[in-house]
Amino acid sequence: MLGVKTEQVLGKNYGEAFQSEPLRVMREIIQHVRGRASVEREVKIMLPDQILTVVATAATLRGDEGNILGIMVFLEDITQIQKVQRMEAWREVARRIAHEIKNPLTPIQLSAERLRKRYAKLLEGNGAILDKCTSTIIKQVEELKNLVNEFSQFARLPAAELTPNDLNEVVKEALFLFKEGHRGINFQFQREELPPLELDRDQIKRALINLLDNAVAAVEEKGEIKISTVYNSSSGIVQLEVADDGCGLAPEVRARVFEPYFSTKKDGTGLGLAIVSAIVADHRGYIRVRPNEPKGTRFIIELPVPDQADFQEIRRKAAYS
Repeated sequence: MLGVKTEQVLGKNYGEAFQSEPLRVMREIIQHVRGRASVEREVKIMLPDQILTVVATAATLRGDEGNILGIMVFLEDITQIQKVQRMEAWREVARRIAHEIKNPLTPIQLSAERLRKRYAKLLEGNGAILDKCTSTIIKQVEELKNLVNEFSQFARLPAAELTPNDLNEVVKEALFLFKEGHRGINFQFQREELPPLELDRDQIKRALINLLDNAVAAVEEKGEIKISTVYNSSSGIVQLEVADDGCGLAPEVRARVFEPYFSTKKDGTGLGLAIVSAIVADHRGYIRVRPNEPKGTRFIIELPVPDQADFQEIRRKAAYS
């Protein structure tokens, strides 16, 4: 969870082993448990590519005569739980914003169009000014409508309808659109044979298109974008990765990139990757972002493979679909 190797801490005094990040939280909670039976705290742990929220619990171990034998520390990662809770809160905010903004937009646009149509010719020399002003109003209203639509899509993201699907086929469909539209980019698709997954085909394609859009923007119509799928049979996980050799993301950006309304783009709403994260969560999956060596960014999605008992049902559904 913390990315610490056993040999870094094995056989060392806790004061020495836990003196630097991200293990400093262990040292601090051990110091606070002294003289108490147990201590529990919610803490933030800074890792190179993300911020973890964990519940740290320290308990004093005592012998039969009450003597202290040692201290045990438990770390429970609640990052995903908090992320889901925040996502639901942000969806409610988006729903309210969309509702409040959408209502006045149509009358504003209609009024501007009516003014232009009725008075542009009557104002003679000033008609061009009126036309320019009303055109600006209409253009800005259209941009606000697009923003409202994004808010609505985020707020009303439908529940995933999971059916047996081949992830590789979904990737090929999404990739076809980009290959035709961006011929200056070298797209590569490396795939393994995958077991059937329970997917909402449209939502997974939407998530993938969003990741590909970001990758295309990062490489600026040149460079390489690599998509790969891998099946780990021992863990029962299928991994989908989208990697580019573009400008990359700073560590502080990677830590916040899935937060709603967080964006580094001048005209970005910060909802694209939040929607991707919500879709992956609805599929009981996990998404993370990592640097791509020597340059660029990697988005990695992990999706669970149904267990063997579920496989028979999936195959039965596929046979009759």
